[in-house]
Amino acid sequence: MFKNLKVRTKLLILSLVMFTGFFFVALYNLAQAKNSYELSVNALEISLNEDYDTQIKDQVTNIISLIDSIYQKQLAGVYTEAEAKKLAADLVRDIRYGESGYFWIDTYEGDNIVLLGSDTEGTNRWNAQDSNGTYMVRDIIENGRREDGGFSEYYFPKEGKTESDPKRAYSKAFEPYEWVIGTGNYIDELEVIAQEKTQNQKDAYLRNRQIVITVLILAVLIIGFITIAIALEIISALKHAVAFMEVLSKGDYSISLPDSFLKRKDDFGQLARAMENMKNATCQLIGSVQAEADEIEHNVTTVNGNIISLNDEISNISATTQELAASMEETAATSQELTASSEEINHTVQQMAHRSQEGAKQAEEISSRAENMKNHVLVSREKTTVTQNKIRKDLEASLEQSKVVSEIYKLAESIMEITSQTNLLALNASIEAARAGEAGKGFAVVANEIGSLADQSKDTVIKIQQVTQEVTSAVETLASNASRLIEFISTDINADYDTFMEVGLQYNTDAKFISELVNSVNASSQELSTVIQNISLSIGEISRAANEGAEGTTDIAERASNITQQSENVLEETQKTKNTADALANQISKFKI
Repeated sequence: MFKNLKVRTKLLILSLVMFTGFFFVALYNLAQAKNSYELSVNALEISLNEDYDTQIKDQVTNIISLIDSIYQKQLAGVYTEAEAKKLAADLVRDIRYGESGYFWIDTYEGDNIVLLGSDTEGTNRWNAQDSNGTYMVRDIIENGRREDGGFSEYYFPKEGKTESDPKRAYSKAFEPYEWVIGTGNYIDELEVIAQEKTQNQKDAYLRNRQIVITVLILAVLIIGFITIAIALEIISALKHAVAFMEVLSKGDYSISLPDSFLKRKDDFGQLARAMENMKNATCQLIGSVQAEADEIEHNVTTVNGNIISLNDEISNISATTQELAASMEETAATSQELTASSEEINHTVQQMAHRSQEGAKQAEEISSRAENMKNHVLVSREKTTVTQNKIRKDLEASLEQSKVVSEIYKLAESIMEITSQTNLLALNASIEAARAGEAGKGFAVVANEIGSLADQSKDTVIKIQQVTQEVTSAVETLASNASRLIEFISTDINADYDTFMEVGLQYNTDAKFISELVNSVNASSQELSTVIQNISLSIGEISRAANEGAEGTTDIAERASNITQQSENVLEETQKTKNTADALANQISKFKI
């Protein structure tokens, strides 16, 4: 309801509500004071009447006590009855109380004994009536003869006057003399007293009302002045905050709030310090992002160089494997030649019985060939060992260099953490901008841009991680295949070379044996034929193993080519990362810190 109102309007509404509430509270207090005044007047009238009744009752009681004391002296013989009555009547006649209070005495029959010494004394007033026709003396006597006396109201002229005024009297009987003693006062006198006290109450009420109204006016003026001062102070502080946020929304983070604003102890001081802290944190974030962007660019350049080196090494490995494949193909060709030679030897052995001399000469040739083959095998084995060690060394170096891929993955995780923090800061900035309302829209746009850049960086980092995982997998596959190749060379090829050595030695031994036993060739020809057949089988196995080795090395070369292609893909992705880092640096350069 109040979200779209300005702070000035809200403060004005708050002041009006407060003044209205204060006004109604004052009206309520005035109404309560008036009601209390009226209740007090009523209570005062009741209290005056009750006090008056108590007073005249006490006065009559005192007179009866006085008469009773005289009566007691009469009983004691001090006075006669006539003397006692006369003394009592004279004393009562002269007694006064207050300004105009006096007493009268009538007998049960209505004969007046005492009445201010007037002519009425000695007369019978039983049938006396007031101006309204009330038998006032009868009422006084009848009420007085009650156990505790009684009150009577009637009209009777004041002393020295002829006009009747309302009067209230109390009377009580003194039974030993059958007297009824009474006294009273005029009601208008009570009303005068009540009016005086009521007027005092009214004056006090009017004074209090005037004080309340004056206090209300002063309070309104003071509160209004204080409210206006506070409102102006709040509006001024808000203007400073809004101006500061507008400058920040334009990307200028080089300014700072005044120290007087930052050192305030109120909520605006807290707001100012929070905005200053936010600005400093944003500056640190921008600086960190800029530094990380530079670091990304540097790392991308390093990765590119390492991948190029890796491609060169892989190319060398591919060339080496191709050479190894060629050597294995040559070995296979040599094996085929050996097979053909074995067949020829077998054919020759069949004719050895008839060609002893030729057999001896052929045995020497076989011995020579066996020696050459042994030497050739020794040379080939040494080359194979050198090549194997070189491949193992190069492979270990390449695997060590490929560890940079895991560094790229760690770097990508660091960038991912930075983007998460950037997203969190952008979200906090958006929340603060939303709290600031219209004034925070500009800053909200900047916060959204930062969040968008962080999301783009996050996507790019995810791609880098995926490519890194693929490169890691390819390198692990290369390492596995290379290890298998080395294992193959270490086991199968070296074993075949050992077999070649044994065959060469066997050839040499057989040649010598043939030379020594040339005369018994006929008997041994069948056995020699069998041996040659076994040799042919072994050579066939060697040929087949050589062909398989050639196929394996060819496969290694193909895989090396695939790794090279993957490396090219990594180069493309790292270039994209570099472009993203450049774009991020370009966006950050818009901020002035």
